[in-house]
Amino acid sequence: MKIAFDGSAFWDTGMTYEEQYRTVAEAGYHYINPYNADFPGFWKRPKATNEEVLWHKKAIRDAGLEIASLTTGFRIASTDEFMREYALDCWKRMIEIAELLDVKVFNTELGGDRSQPELCEAKIMRSLDVLVPLLEKHGMRMDIQAHPDDFYEHNNDAYDIVRYYDSPSLAYLYSIPHTFHYDGGKGDIEYNLKYARKHLKHVLFADTYNYTKLFRYNINPAPLYANGTVRCHAHIGHLGEGDIDFDRIFRTLREIGFNEADDTIATFNPLGFPERAIKDGRETRERIEKELIGVPSIKQPAPEGFGMYAR
Repeated sequence: MKIAFDGSAFWDTGMTYEEQYRTVAEAGYHYINPYNADFPGFWKRPKATNEEVLWHKKAIRDAGLEIASLTTGFRIASTDEFMREYALDCWKRMIEIAELLDVKVFNTELGGDRSQPELCEAKIMRSLDVLVPLLEKHGMRMDIQAHPDDFYEHNNDAYDIVRYYDSPSLAYLYSIPHTFHYDGGKGDIEYNLKYARKHLKHVLFADTYNYTKLFRYNINPAPLYANGTVRCHAHIGHLGEGDIDFDRIFRTLREIGFNEADDTIATFNPLGFPERAIKDGRETRERIEKELIGVPSIKQPAPEGFGMYAR
């Protein structure tokens, strides 16, 4: 298992890339997931030239880091056919960038339109029909998550797409700060993680609030969020500050053996408080190491009701 720091923590801070990479290394991390609108790029075709890509490769290496995965995303679930086909071309360029960087893993989102879930599922699966064989050919892997306001927000709906392909090149990403969106506010961590256990390869670590509880978010009028009109969520870097029960998270990850796999990634993914990112990042890395590194898993069979394929 690799422990990585997501570069989104430094979004819009004015830090140079060298400063970002050096700071992550100083926080005790060996792995980074670069994330910025400029590099590697998100939603629009990556603009970095090959020369610029190789510059990042050297800067990351000079900081003593390696890339665990590239954070990116393109509109492969778009209901607009031109945009969907364009997104496939964007992914092909991202694969070229990954080859230059010697990176084998991406992490991304479903995207799409929450008001048209069936059409978006058809569109994304049409896209994955092309991308999964291409990723397999290159020995690469896409870790995909359901994000709030994606066409699917619920854990099982998103995971079932990954399950259908049953490919080593398509894996499931569980974002802890999206937990309450995954099941409409129940926060049933054990069920969600165990349902996806067969293809679960990546977990994003940050705390959050349960959006179904009134006034957890200061939105006026507050019912706009509770009834689904407004979608927002938090990525709190200090574990324990929000409503997530991390004891349950770590226990369940040990039960399914996530910590003993060589190809899994645990990523610290805070947003909105860059001034706290390094302090919170050190504490989170130490907690992950304590709970998951060198700790024997307590593998248990999936209880009845966790999905017939949750093994």
